Amino acid sequence: MAGVKRRSMAKLCLALGLFILAGVFRQLDRAAPPLPSAVFFLLTNLIYIGLAMAWGFSISHRILHRGVRRYLMLGCAMAVLWLFLRAVKYRFFEAGEINRYLWYLYYVPQVLAPLFSLFAALQMGRREDEAFSGLWHLMYLPAALLIGGVLTNNLHHQAFRPALGAETLEAAYIHGWVYYLAMAWSVALLLATGVMVYRKCRVCESRRLAWVPFLAFGGGFALCALSFANLYTLHKTPECLCLTFAAFWESCLQVGLVPTNGYYRYFFAESTAAAQIVDSQGRTRYRAQSAPVLTRQQLREAAREPVLLDADTRLQSAPVQDGRVYWVEDISKINRIQAQLAEINARLSEENELIQAENELKRQRAQIEEKNRLMDEMIALVQPQLLQINRLLEEENAQALNVQNLKQVCLLGAYVKRRVNLALICDQKTVVPVDELAHCIRESLTYLTQYGAVCALHQEGKGSVSSRDVQTAYDFFEDCLEAALPSLSAMMVRVECGARFSVRLMLEDAAGLPDESAYAQKGRLTIDDADGAPCATLSFDRGGDGG
Repeated sequence: MAGVKRRSMAKLCLALGLFILAGVFRQLDRAAPPLPSAVFFLLTNLIYIGLAMAWGFSISHRILHRGVRRYLMLGCAMAVLWLFLRAVKYRFFEAGEINRYLWYLYYVPQVLAPLFSLFAALQMGRREDEAFSGLWHLMYLPAALLIGGVLTNNLHHQAFRPALGAETLEAAYIHGWVYYLAMAWSVALLLATGVMVYRKCRVCESRRLAWVPFLAFGGGFALCALSFANLYTLHKTPECLCLTFAAFWESCLQVGLVPTNGYYRYFFAESTAAAQIVDSQGRTRYRAQSAPVLTRQQLREAAREPVLLDADTRLQSAPVQDGRVYWVEDISKINRIQAQLAEINARLSEENELIQAENELKRQRAQIEEKNRLMDEMIALVQPQLLQINRLLEEENAQALNVQNLKQVCLLGAYVKRRVNLALICDQKTVVPVDELAHCIRESLTYLTQYGAVCALHQEGKGSVSSRDVQTAYDFFEDCLEAALPSLSAMMVRVECGARFSVRLMLEDAAGLPDESAYAQKGRLTIDDADGAPCATLSFDRGGDGG
């Protein structure tokens, strides 16, 4: 890095030496005979214009930002134009209107160069595709007015006017307010440029060296003032102003206030990044020591998409001016991470399978538990009937079966079957059709007929009633039936489903009736007589449809 800095300072010293040499040639031009004078004049202007063009060429390669580079190149072009106009004026048009208007044209670059300098500062810190506010372009208006004021000086003489006793401007002149306004414009814009460059710099080391550009500006301005007052005669004011412009921006580049890319060779010599820059012809211009030697086929493939050089190395590229940059990425860490992720995914898959199996076992266990719960509940519901069935079956005598007991067993079995089925239906529903109760009673009556009793079922109304009430009604029917046996000779059942839900049983020759207290909290139980036969009615306030 130190070597690069030394070479850069050597170039700056050479440019300053040439600038001073041009001033010496200018002095020799003034005192030499015609032919040497012409040679000195040519050398002077070639050096001035050559230095301006060389500096413009250098910044076109050193400045990264396209917007900053564009405006500084325009400023450099203004300096070249100014020096060219000056050379033409003094060599080819010694007097006359053309000479005067060439003089007026000086102020086109003098006014525009500071404006381009300000625009370059405004562009700093922005993306290349991001322009500054369009309101700043309104500054072209006062610039145009100043230029127009100078170019029309022959009409108003507010920029230059003949001095006292002088017949023409060429003989002697004094400055008017338009001239001083143009000079103030240039100084103010250059000062604003310096302040803006300093504020937009984010590199602490560069901000600490910000005094260097301001020192260059102050020195250049002092030199311009001395030249204007004819206290310094080695260079004229135009050259001093161009020097001030170039010195200010070059010092900004040197201290890092403006980002540059002038250290390619140093970067690629010292960088650990395996990168290289290839021109548009496929020739390698800069290559780091760690960068691999690439074939043309690899360069072409990498220009389209990333190329794997091996399992852990990937070649990538990006376009740059007049070529492409290629770099190698180590993807071994990515590969290791991907392998770890694959292993983790495999473990997660195994764990998911275990979790799924565990969930399936839990589901099956829940199903079994639910089935056991339902079975326990069903057994509890019909436990008395099951015990009675076992008792009846055990009452066989040795000679023959008791047919009456078997008929009662069938009667109880019908209730057990129907009661369990009804409980399963009611377990999943809050209301059930009253027809389900009718089906249960009808089957029980069928077996009761086989027992020897006369049976009948009458249903009034259809609808849905509470699941709890339906089960209570069927239990009530069974309790009445079992209490009336074995002497029961007839049973008439009436199921009513309307404004209220009720079950009415008429029992002839009933041995007994169920305990009324068992239904005190479940419904309203009433006992009465109908033609000498006892009747039991269980009614519910909730009517059809569970209302």
